[in-house]
Amino acid sequence: MDVNQYLDDPAAGPAPAGAGAAVEDDYLTITMLSAGLRQILRRRAFGVAGRNDDGLLPAAWRVGFSRLWWRFTAQDVSPLASDLELMALCQVPLVTWPVTLQLSEADLQNTLLLDGELSSFAEQGARLAHIDVEAEWVENRVHQALRAAASANGADDADVVCVYAFLRRYLIDHAVLTDRDVQALERRFGKTDSSGQTYVRRLVEVAYMARPAAGPHKLLLCPHCRNVLVNPVDRCGTAGCAGGPAEVVVVTPLAAIFEQHRATRRFVHDPGLVEARIIDALRVEELAQTVRVTAYPGVDALDVLVEFLVKDDSGKARLVETWGIDAKDQVSATLLGRGFTWPSSIDCQQRFLALPMHRAQQPGYAADLEAELDGRVTGVQVISEKRLIAKVKAHARRLTQ
Repeated sequence: MDVNQYLDDPAAGPAPAGAGAAVEDDYLTITMLSAGLRQILRRRAFGVAGRNDDGLLPAAWRVGFSRLWWRFTAQDVSPLASDLELMALCQVPLVTWPVTLQLSEADLQNTLLLDGELSSFAEQGARLAHIDVEAEWVENRVHQALRAAASANGADDADVVCVYAFLRRYLIDHAVLTDRDVQALERRFGKTDSSGQTYVRRLVEVAYMARPAAGPHKLLLCPHCRNVLVNPVDRCGTAGCAGGPAEVVVVTPLAAIFEQHRATRRFVHDPGLVEARIIDALRVEELAQTVRVTAYPGVDALDVLVEFLVKDDSGKARLVETWGIDAKDQVSATLLGRGFTWPSSIDCQQRFLALPMHRAQQPGYAADLEAELDGRVTGVQVISEKRLIAKVKAHARRLTQ
């Protein structure tokens, strides 16, 4: 998204509030503010100066501020006098702002800033803006390292998919590693780059942070999602996680422990939990003869490919139908709908956008998502993870009757 197309002409002044539908789109306003906040926080953290044409504040922030100013004016509310006032508003739920924003009821409960960082809702908005944000940068680096490791270690195209799926799942299952775990990965996937470093070692360096540790070491892990906890009494804050008392795990590293970067956890590990649950639920003995499950087909074109098989008279399995599944765990249904696309590279008879139960059970979430997808993406069914699993099992039973 090019924010400059929404900037007001400095010579002409701001456009009237009624000049085009874009001014009325409060999701665009929130997206711009979120992208601007991300850039402001990065500048503060790393001392990065803005571009010459940015001025003191990022262009995306100025766009969001300008659009919000007109929203205040249109509702006969005194506009904000400064950026600091707007920054303060970003720390309270949107529903408490002095103006009425045209957002879903669920989205209005969110803040843009939480404890000095972008909220998950704001992260989603910033990523949708396609402005150089940490989320997209980190996720792209991790996926590039995954693809490089899979391509180097796979014997052929099918093997590359298998290696990729293994490593992708490894990141979901292991929020923390020891150097012994990394060495075991290197023994299994030993291909090296031109510098002599293994591709999986490079993946670990991109996705994790190393800290010195030797000898027996206690880790506190969430019993469900396996994220690292700080205190024994802490409950896991991962969305949709059942939580429970921290599990004490004793590891014995040689010299280092690797913990996932916060960005890796938020944008790769946590969203992948629903994918892992679906894959595990479909890779069971009762379905083995009728359902073939491929994780991350086309090197992550989709999350899951389900192929239904029947045996012909000779006893040979024959493919009769293919379902594609893309699982998404995002805070805002509307923003998810705006950014969602279905890959055209894999042919499927049925296509599903699967939601984790904590999203599917949220009032209005599925309806908001379907409304946003309507007219943009065709032939995709929004479905909860449990209903999807039940649907696959029911279809497999029908094929064997």
